[in-house]
Amino acid sequence: MTNKDIKEKMFDLLNNTKGLYSHIAIEKLVSVMMIDYVKSQNKQVIESYYNYKGPDLILQDGIDDEKGCIAVEIKSLRQKQMSLKVIYDTIGRFTFNRGEINKLLLIFVNELPSQIRERIKEKEEQLNFELMIWDIDDLVRIFSKNKNLFIETYDNLDSILLRDTVQVGIKANNNDYLIKRKKYIEQLKSQYKKDNIVLFVGAGVSYDANIPTWDSLISELYVSLIDKLLKTHQIEINDEDKEKIKESVINQNGNSPLIQTRFLKNSFKENFNESVREILYKDVVETSDLLEEIGQLCIPNRGKLGIRAIINYNFDDLIERNLKRLRVKHQSIYAEAMHPDLDALGVYHVHGFLPLDKEDYNDLENTLLVFSEDGYHKLMLDPYNWANISQLNFMVNNTCLFIGLSMTDPNMRRLLEIATQKEYDGDLCQHYVIMRRFKINDSGKSESINRFENVNESLQEDFFKSLGVNVIWVNDYDEIPNLLKQIKS
Repeated sequence: MTNKDIKEKMFDLLNNTKGLYSHIAIEKLVSVMMIDYVKSQNKQVIESYYNYKGPDLILQDGIDDEKGCIAVEIKSLRQKQMSLKVIYDTIGRFTFNRGEINKLLLIFVNELPSQIRERIKEKEEQLNFELMIWDIDDLVRIFSKNKNLFIETYDNLDSILLRDTVQVGIKANNNDYLIKRKKYIEQLKSQYKKDNIVLFVGAGVSYDANIPTWDSLISELYVSLIDKLLKTHQIEINDEDKEKIKESVINQNGNSPLIQTRFLKNSFKENFNESVREILYKDVVETSDLLEEIGQLCIPNRGKLGIRAIINYNFDDLIERNLKRLRVKHQSIYAEAMHPDLDALGVYHVHGFLPLDKEDYNDLENTLLVFSEDGYHKLMLDPYNWANISQLNFMVNNTCLFIGLSMTDPNMRRLLEIATQKEYDGDLCQHYVIMRRFKINDSGKSESINRFENVNESLQEDFFKSLGVNVIWVNDYDEIPNLLKQIKS
């Protein structure tokens, strides 16, 4: 294998792999080769994969003729023309977080144009540390020292990344998730101050206000529609039996009522939406701690916008009711060609909208109620649907915080994956999801169960990382309002 072959393989990995995986894989490949090279010089190196608080690598004894401790940041871009913003952002972060380290090696897995090097040279005198810049040619020089390791690593990146993920889980301490959570909340606070956060909210935000869960809503609707159908044949189901049937439908396996609901929806075209609305609001209360804190987050600080937009996967209007109570100017967006005023917070109902007081809204008949399989199919098959375009636009251009969502919606994950195809310009993950930790209920947990939980958590983090999403773990959902307060503070 020649040096030219090595360079071509690196560029193939950078340009031909889906989503953020290419950047994660390249970072791993560079780390493996750098560690091997440094150790061949009998010098110490720390890979920060196991120490997420630091740079990608720390060369404790330097490299080649460079002495002293050196921090290493690895960057990869798809652009032919490199952005100085990436370099300046990385240098800025290191300036404030370098601790006792006085040298930074910034590695670009690209060819570095001469004009970029010249611009960096102009800034060097202003820095309080020594800056070194490498590009693809410097890496090829190192990789060529151990071509067998390069080929082996390149060919087995999937298994190497999986192994690392498992190792992270095994090595994890019980409080590691709290350290990461604190870091992510600080990052969200920074984005909030920049008016750059978009909220993506799901069924979990309405649960404490007695809006039924998705499974419960579907099952109750299914029973209700069957009940109406039976009544046409003079067959009555009493309330006690309805509850028994609903419970059984919720617990049934392998026979989702979502499928049957598709056909029932077609049979009850005229009153289907009214049936859903009736079930949706039958036990509702106006607010909850979580809805209150979401509303507070939407109140802009002086001279600011606050939250840029809300993507709402729910049918209900509880978000709007709370915004109205808090006097936050807003507009509900639920159909094509609708746009919020410049001074109004847009609440985008991308799966349809069924407000309690339908008389307060126009053109509700144009909303696509994504309730059964056909609704999902329409979204999946129509890339230019207004709901898809709205979501994708925010995913590409803003920092998104997902609350009350299981993240199992295939269309949402598809859009996140598309969003990661954009030109990479810095941090791998710009989005965040709040999720409850998976715990096995066992009062006398064995060490193996604890390790399983940690590895499972690490695997989930790695999956969402490939979609550009950081996971903020909570033990209970009632912790979420306080986290939102911290972002606002």
